[in-house]
Formats: sequence, structure tokens, C-alpha cells
Amino acid sequence: MTECIKRIVQENINDIVELRRLIHRYPELGGKEIETTKRLQAFFKSRGLTLHPIADLTGGYLFIDAKSNKTICFRADIDALPIVEATGASFTSENKGTMHACGHDVHTAVAAGVALTLEKLKESLKCNVIVLFQPAEECNPIGGALPIIETGFLRGNNIREMYGLHVWPSYPVGEIALKTGALMGSSDRFVVEIHGKKSHAAEPHNGVDSISIASEIINALVHKIRRELNPFDVFLISIGSISSNGRYNIICDNVKLEGTIRTVSEPVRDFVHKRICALSESIAASYCGRADVEIHRGYDVVQNDFKLTESFVNFARMSLGNEKVHQLDEPSLIGEDFSRYSQEVPSLYFFMGCENDYPLHSDHFLPKEEVIQQGVELVAGYLLQRQ
Repeated sequence: MTECIKRIVQENINDIVELRRLIHRYPELGGKEIETTKRLQAFFKSRGLTLHPIADLTGGYLFIDAKSNKTICFRADIDALPIVEATGASFTSENKGTMHACGHDVHTAVAAGVALTLEKLKESLKCNVIVLFQPAEECNPIGGALPIIETGFLRGNNIREMYGLHVWPSYPVGEIALKTGALMGSSDRFVVEIHGKKSHAAEPHNGVDSISIASEIINALVHKIRRELNPFDVFLISIGSISSNGRYNIICDNVKLEGTIRTVSEPVRDFVHKRICALSESIAASYCGRADVEIHRGYDVVQNDFKLTESFVNFARMSLGNEKVHQLDEPSLIGEDFSRYSQEVPSLYFFMGCENDYPLHSDHFLPKEEVIQQGVELVAGYLLQRQ
């Protein structure tokens, strides 16, 4: 069967790669993937397949009917990022200011290849397979997974297992990495708005310096909270934005800090949320200022089911070789709305090497296209033997 899969993939690989390049050339932001959806519809229609809509959302799904009572689902995300591309690729983005900088174009191509391959081999499938093209993964805190779940999509299609992948630039093509349990961290956003009092810079005693308050809050959030937690607890606070209405010779009365919180444990997550509020408010008050804190809960932890992980690792080792399957000791703190699925049904998510010198979300990020064929063969092979 492995050779049969390889033959089918080889017959379609040029079209699949061309689909990837087309989607990369015309990227669209989350929830606005209208033309991307039309391109997918046309791609499958020309091959006698139907991309079914999900309520009024962009994207859609293909249903491969094996006449089974069990359905499993492979998901790919289709949205891009608000980044100006600098890869210099021949198929570089023509939608200015928008780029597939996270590899979702590759995920989409892999999913398309899986759909074409399994449709040809559906008589050998032991369960029904849905290939899902999901919008708006980058739109934290809601994302595209939650709206899909809220339509009743999982229950309505009797989906028992969910699968997904993410291209990973630090591994060579043909290698994968994963772990059981927490694979990717929760991702929350916080905003601290500091209110002080303006005065002349030469008379700071007549004002309340919001910049001084901000500097102490930053130090406390980044360093003090770390000292309050067990050294083995995984968590991260990063400040990504500092803005003010200040001038060089005026004591600034307003500063806004924006950042992200990453954890893999709900107790730690709750503790960090509380401490951000308490520290920000108390530090500001000690200067006779005020801090207003907003914390927006975003994506939860991506949890890999133990049995599915064991099953997938065993298959991947047979397909790729032991040395090309890496079992991680620690999770990544990059967030993913695939976490929503892992809360509903047993799920498996893995990283697939795409060998690139630039990280995810870089304007230079461009995965090696060889990963598409590798991904199709691995995923299609695994789903074909799944019972």
C-alpha cells in the first residue's frame, strides 16, 4: 500500500505544489479567505470532488466516505499574516502587506494532497475521513476552530479523532517532532494602561511619572513573577509593545504596555494572571498613579492524546525511520487554536521539518517544498491504516 500511496502522490504532486504557490501568491487574512476558498473549490471541482461549506464561514471540508460508523479528521489552516513578504520567491505575495509567513499555504497543500490520495483509496479506508480547511487560525483569542466547533461540526459528523501538523523550520525535511500531553502552550494577551500626571520635565515632583511606573512593572512582570513560581514550572511573559503620548521634556502621564503570557498549566496560568494585576496596580499606586489591567484569555494548551501519539509515533518510525522521529522533552510556547479540538476529542498534532534559516512569522520564512510530498505520504499512510 505504501507504494500505491507514493504512486498516487507522485501523479498529483505538481498540481498540489502549484496550488500551494497560487495560495501563497494571493494570501488572505483570517476570516477573509474568500478567494482562497474559491481556489480550493475550483481545485477539487475539477477533480470531481466537492468542498462543502461550514455555515457561513470561509474554508470548508471534504468528506471521504468509507461507509464506517467512525470518522476521523485532518485539519489544515488556510489564513495568512499581515506581513510584507521579503522572500524573493517567484510566487511572492501580490496582496501587499499580507503573507503566508507561518506555512499555512503548505498545510493547505498537504491537506489537498491527502484528500486526493485517500479519495483514490477509499475502498481501503477503515474509517471515514474528513479533510478540513479551517479559516482564521491566526485570529487569537477566538480563532477559527471555536466557531467551527460551535456550529456542531464535530458532533454532526461523528468525528472521533482530530489530526493536524505544523511545518517547523528547525528540523530537516523528512523529520518530525512531537510529544504526548502538552505540545504547545496557552497564549493570552494582556494590556496594562498606566495613568500618571503631566508636569514639566524639570519639575518631576509636580507630576506622576508613568514611564518610571512602567519600567518597574516591566521588571516585576518579567523577573519577579518568575521568582514566585517553581523553577520547573513552564511559563513566559513577553512585553511586545510600549507606547506613550510623551514628549522629551514633559513628564509622561500615560503609558500602555502590551504583552503575551504563555503557560502549559492552568494553575500556573491563573496564578500569573492574578499576579500581573496585583503587581501592576500596587506598583502604580506606590507612585500615586493608577494601572488598569486587561487580560484576554486566548488559545489553550494543545494536548496530544497518549494513545494517538503512541500509534502515530510507531507508524512514523516505520515510515521515516527511528532517527527521524523526535520525541520532545518540552513543549513549544507558540500558541495554536488546534487546542480547541484537543479539548473536544482525542487529538494528535505534530511538527514537520521544513528546513529554513528563518523562524515562523518572519518576512523571509519560506518552507522547502519537498515537505509537501513528505507530509502527504505520511498523513495519508497513517489515516489509511487507522481503525
